[in-house]
Amino acid sequence: MRGHGRSAPHRGGVTGYLFKLIRESIPLTQEQLAMDLDVDRVTVQSWESGRRPFTAVPLGQAIAVRRRLGRLGANTILLAALDDAAEADLILAAVLDEHVGRSDIAEQPLGWSVLTHRLTDLILWAVLGQTPTIARGLPTAHPRRGPVASGPTLPVDEQRAFFTHLHVLADRAAAGRHRNVLLHRQACFLAGMDPTKAAAGWLTQTTARAHRTTTFRTWSPLWPDARSVVTSLANQGDPEPLRDFIARAHPDDACERAALNYSAYWVGEIPYRHRDDSFMPEALTDWHGSILLRHLVHRLDPEHPFADLNIHNVWALLAARRGLALDNPAATRALLDRSVPLLDSDRISAQSRQELTSIVYSLRADGLTGTGTGR
Repeated sequence: MRGHGRSAPHRGGVTGYLFKLIRESIPLTQEQLAMDLDVDRVTVQSWESGRRPFTAVPLGQAIAVRRRLGRLGANTILLAALDDAAEADLILAAVLDEHVGRSDIAEQPLGWSVLTHRLTDLILWAVLGQTPTIARGLPTAHPRRGPVASGPTLPVDEQRAFFTHLHVLADRAAAGRHRNVLLHRQACFLAGMDPTKAAAGWLTQTTARAHRTTTFRTWSPLWPDARSVVTSLANQGDPEPLRDFIARAHPDDACERAALNYSAYWVGEIPYRHRDDSFMPEALTDWHGSILLRHLVHRLDPEHPFADLNIHNVWALLAARRGLALDNPAATRALLDRSVPLLDSDRISAQSRQELTSIVYSLRADGLTGTGTGR
């Protein structure tokens, strides 16, 4: 793995807590697992607590441990997330580094590859205490004596520092001749998750500057950058920049392909990582769309900060994948049912209402119906 320039301290909180859930999914105690892995109990305990991070274990040993966990019957979804958990810890260590304002911007792992939903989920598990999708609905472990952490949540001061440092990184990534667009947009995107809404001010200034200088006639590397900033503003409570982006920044097929390819990548339909955004405007060949359709339909909610974007993406997806609705009857029924409160709501734009009405009309013309009362 690439170095971090200056030696930053290892962090193992996310990986360690995930390791604990993996052990409990078998299920084994720390003592039992230590025997199976031929290590002492203190080693397992220190991996899980993050005191001796599993991310610092030599690669060969880490591979052997993971294979042994698989043979012992560990939850395969949790086990598959270990790489993302390790990357989440690496990103957290780099963003929280007290020297973030002076460190080499090219050595920031937040700018090394395009984030996915699962990786972002794991980062926010530590920053916000939000249980990631992969860990929801797991059986409750056996009760233990004394207080037990419910996740790898950072102390409050580090949570605040995380969002403050993202602002620093975004400013540095946007400055100078060697602008790092990927780092800038991903720092802005994560900043939009700040529950204090403190990022809204500087994100608004970023959007205003970009709006004065950028008109999208087709896709460019600045397109996903602008998209990330306006989605962050929507998450901070201002949906208008996102609505404006949907209306004016999809002028051709390249931009529509970019929106769909990125969304498919985000939800895991594209099974490999991309180091930058250049894959976005390519042909829609690497994925089917069923996972993306279910993901979007689940988020068709008037209260969702990205309601307008989700509607537009469903509209574009069904236009690009003509047979997808027929292939996914349950998702299609849910789509029709969820359309009713959306169309009755005043929380979506006129364009979203038009696109959603078009979706409903097309599906019903094909003989597809929901389970509700309809319109």
